[in-house]
Amino acid sequence: MHRTKASILCFLGAVLLLAINATAQDNSPYSRYGLGDLNNNQNIVNRGMGGVSQAYNDPTSVNFINPASYSNLLLTSLDIAVEGGARNINDGKGSFSSGFGTLSYLQLGIPLRKKWGMNLGLRPVTRVSYNIQEPVTGNFFDTVRLPLINRYEGSGGLYQVYGGTGVGIGNFSIGVNIGYLFGSLENNTTIIYPGNTIFASRRSNRISYNSFFYKAGVQYKAKLNKEMELLLGATGSLNQNMNARRTQLHESVIYDASTNDFTNQDTVLYAKGAKGTVVYPTEYGGGLLLRKLDKWQIGADFTATSWENNYKVYGNPDAETQNSWKMSVGGQFVPNLTALSGYWNRVAYRLGAYYGKDYIYLNQKDMPLFGATIGAGLPVRRLPYSNQYSMLNLALEVAHRGNSETALKETVYRFSIGFTLSDRWFIKRKYD
Repeated sequence: MHRTKASILCFLGAVLLLAINATAQDNSPYSRYGLGDLNNNQNIVNRGMGGVSQAYNDPTSVNFINPASYSNLLLTSLDIAVEGGARNINDGKGSFSSGFGTLSYLQLGIPLRKKWGMNLGLRPVTRVSYNIQEPVTGNFFDTVRLPLINRYEGSGGLYQVYGGTGVGIGNFSIGVNIGYLFGSLENNTTIIYPGNTIFASRRSNRISYNSFFYKAGVQYKAKLNKEMELLLGATGSLNQNMNARRTQLHESVIYDASTNDFTNQDTVLYAKGAKGTVVYPTEYGGGLLLRKLDKWQIGADFTATSWENNYKVYGNPDAETQNSWKMSVGGQFVPNLTALSGYWNRVAYRLGAYYGKDYIYLNQKDMPLFGATIGAGLPVRRLPYSNQYSMLNLALEVAHRGNSETALKETVYRFSIGFTLSDRWFIKRKYD
């Protein structure tokens, strides 16, 4: 193995450890509902193009949104990405900002034969992270009114470890991702009374998940002329039952305002490990991509998920979710991929935008979602006499959720960085 390749792998390992051990201070009140905040699940390449990914494929880029794209892999590609940024929340009276940082994905794409490839990976799916305090007035015995504080806290997340394969048949490609989903989500509600005469009460609800999942995809490539081609793509999955265990705890606690800590005083209810099912709803998407080989490409995607009446927790529909959808447009331009001089001629410049409706539905109000992205693909110098090809991908996203009619308006500034190391890892030795 080349010394440079070993150094790169060590660097990737360090980045992964930093991402896993990062102490994010995120505070997203909307993550209290449903399964939490859904992670931006595209490759960094596609994020720079507004999320366009249904019809996208590339020999050295692993597009896990559509597993049919694996059939185009030519080099074994190790792909890792992290993301970080800031979130600003405005309720019309004031604003609050927080930061976050996390692993985006870790995956390995492997070409098995001509028009046949596979991918192994790990990625976060949802995240719950919030801490909210709400001053209210409580009525006691119909005559006594006391100031109270409702505190809402949540944490946790769901993750997927998966494997997928894609096969090309003529101009068609089909593929499927199959994997395992795991993790837990915890939501706590605490009522704090004035003084020390009445104990605070706290309710905790924790659901742990472990279940298999699948997602299928198809792509079609139409050759328009020697340099132009049109690609079509689609993905989807039906309702999937996720195995779950729910633990509930209702207790009286002593609140210490000086340390902001709670001490258990009395347990009212403790129900551990009640088995059940959480239904993840049907999702589907489609898109097209027009590209001139080694020069430019532009595309559009439409994706939707049927949350309303389909997403059920232990048999009960969630009235605070609704059907969601998103429309994405974007593209990429490379000035001169084969240029022998001028590094910036070989850089891929990306731009995109999206608009849609979020799956959270509060106070009978739709939650609009829109954003803009910009990105770049920076090629890393290739070693002489090697098959190695590396790319550093960057993406900056500015996203908005909510408007003047919703409870909160949320703005997210997200910076993502991904590193792809592509090489021929399985070459038969010619000399002993």
